[in-house]
Amino acid sequence: MSRTLVRFLYYFVIAFVIALALFPIYWTFATAFKTKVDALSIPPVWIFRPILENFTYITHARTAFLRYLLNSIIISLGTTAISITAGSIAAYSLARYNFRGKENIAFWMLSTRMMPAPAVVLPIYILMRSLKLIDTHLAPILTHTIITLPFVVWVMRGFFEEIPVAIEEAALVDGCSRWGTFLKIVLPLSIPGLIVTALFCIMFSWNEFLFALVLTSTKAKPATVACTEFRGWMETAWGPACAAATITIIPILMITLFLQKHLVRGLTLGAVKG
Repeated sequence: MSRTLVRFLYYFVIAFVIALALFPIYWTFATAFKTKVDALSIPPVWIFRPILENFTYITHARTAFLRYLLNSIIISLGTTAISITAGSIAAYSLARYNFRGKENIAFWMLSTRMMPAPAVVLPIYILMRSLKLIDTHLAPILTHTIITLPFVVWVMRGFFEEIPVAIEEAALVDGCSRWGTFLKIVLPLSIPGLIVTALFCIMFSWNEFLFALVLTSTKAKPATVACTEFRGWMETAWGPACAAATITIIPILMITLFLQKHLVRGLTLGAVKG
């Protein structure tokens, strides 16, 4: 088998896998602009006249989808703010201070990510109900923070360890406090890592479904849960449902595109030493 044929098969397989992964997203976008007849047509309609009625329907006051979208923004930003603030401080402590059991604590924090969500959803629901936080923004924010905090600590610890200690020592010699060094020296140098970590926190909190479904019902319901409510007793409104899913996908897609430079730089920072 020639090298050209091998390369062709290699790229063909890659293109096929990418197309297979992107096809559900394409079909969701396409169905959002279809009429009810086109959406339910068998065989599927590939060429159609796009409409905007599905978007008009879900943005109508009766559906309250825009309010659910605002709930997703509040929950995602709240989770990210708390996780980045607390996680960065904890990561800096693990990166710079030597104390007994440091690695055990770091591994214990990472091990909490291994717990499957269905195993803890009921205890968390009971805890939030006892605190009277059900159907509030604080319930999913605290729950998502518990899940994303270990990720933030481990990722930011790696970024902090890549910063030369000599820079911090020079700041300390000049009279800067340890806290001032962290805020004025370490954090500005870790901006790519902070952006990447914050982006992943936003993506997780925005896309999370199980805890949002259990902990919210009406007032604090996010968009991911609202997307499932277009199913009725007799039929499913596929056009409005796909329009809602499209609107839910777009913010994360736009954030990723605008921050792509920082995302690539952050993921590769520290990959090569020397």
